[in-house]
Amino acid sequence: MNNTETKNRNPVKDALEILPENIRDSIARRINDVISYEPVIGIMGKTGAGKSSLCNAIFKGDICAVSNIAACTRETQEMRIQFGKRSVRLIDIPGVGENAERDAEYEQLYRDLLPQLDLVLWVIKGDDRAFSADEHFYKNVLAPAGGEAKTLFVLNQVDKIEPFREWDVVNARPSPSQMQNILDKEAYITQRFGFTDHPVIAVAASEGYNVTHLVEAMVRALPKHAQSGVASQVRDEHKTRTVTEEATEGFGDTVDRVLDDIIDNTLPAPLRVVVKAAKKAVVSGLKKAWNWIFG
Repeated sequence: MNNTETKNRNPVKDALEILPENIRDSIARRINDVISYEPVIGIMGKTGAGKSSLCNAIFKGDICAVSNIAACTRETQEMRIQFGKRSVRLIDIPGVGENAERDAEYEQLYRDLLPQLDLVLWVIKGDDRAFSADEHFYKNVLAPAGGEAKTLFVLNQVDKIEPFREWDVVNARPSPSQMQNILDKEAYITQRFGFTDHPVIAVAASEGYNVTHLVEAMVRALPKHAQSGVASQVRDEHKTRTVTEEATEGFGDTVDRVLDDIIDNTLPAPLRVVVKAAKKAVVSGLKKAWNWIFG
């Protein structure tokens, strides 16, 4: 095979060649829907929590405003991060506890938005000590609406946690004393909010501290169909083997479900057995093509 033929090969099409011709097109369309899926992430937190710097530290694409969400407030803004052919949508939602008059509006806004979100990054400023409004909101609005599994708490700006003068500027990491206070703060937040689905992740976005760990936690917390779309948009320094492997497995599982759905609903029983025997090879081939598709 010459270089031109190799360059023009489509691994997705190649992987489907072993399937019956009459279902290839429908499967290809469904897989294309999976590949082109645009994940939606909600970013919530009080003013000054560092939401913008956090997003800039995570993603490599250009961040641009798409529209203001008119449901309640001009402060709630939708943005799109795009690098290459794929994109991620971010919905920047104001934090609770800053405006008592609007908290009731925000509660309804979150209830309306939650079904559309694949993940919520709840950003808390490292030296913030006022949690009562956040705790009430999480326990009485987000958790009952199904937000517990979708919410990842991010303790940002941990370089400001005491004793902040001990922050190791050269190596961009906390001192031993700071680290102990960070761990205590993580435990305190976990205890106050009472969640167990995902651990609190401590970062200093502007310092680049622990952002890779956060990205790995994000990919694990995302639904399988959204993992690859997010992994394709994170900065190269955060696209670790863990991120790639997690996203690849999620992509494979999603494709597996697509194949089962089409096979079970379009093929006669005798043919299903034969095609399902080939399904494993198709999924394996597509997983091997992950870097070609999403890299």
